[in-house]
Amino acid sequence: MRRNRLQVAGAALLLALAGAAAADDAADGIVGDWMVESRDAAIRIRREGDEYQGRIVWQLHDTFGPEDGPVLNGKPATDIHNPDPALRSRPIDGMLLLWGLHYDARERKWRDGHIYDSDEGHTYHCTVWLKDAGHLKLRGYMGLSLFGGNTVWTRLHELPPPKP
Repeated sequence: MRRNRLQVAGAALLLALAGAAAADDAADGIVGDWMVESRDAAIRIRREGDEYQGRIVWQLHDTFGPEDGPVLNGKPATDIHNPDPALRSRPIDGMLLLWGLHYDARERKWRDGHIYDSDEGHTYHCTVWLKDAGHLKLRGYMGLSLFGGNTVWTRLHELPPPKP
């Protein structure tokens, strides 16, 4: 009888560990490199502690162009639209622009995150979910999710080559 209880307890422990591993696998479903919908940047999402974060790891235009004026033309792209003047000189390359995401296993979504739009200098709340293994949907919003917009990112198996 004692042996049966130990077997049941051992089986329960194994199932609990397997369930926890499966939840971690599902939660890590967004980990990897993603091409943004406009195809001008790639974001690397990683798990950092108990949250998921994303950084810019590739840009189509990593320097300012002639349309940005003669003072900026040819210089490395920086966060010129940031509302904080002290941050306007930070480089876009490597910038943390997605943070605070936590996996909701019941909903199969990553919630309570923030995303920074360096084109406008605004930070939005965001929720992320996988449409399928190769596509991530991100909803950015201010206040209520009702007042926001969606974008779809495509999973990359390798980063585009650097510009010559």
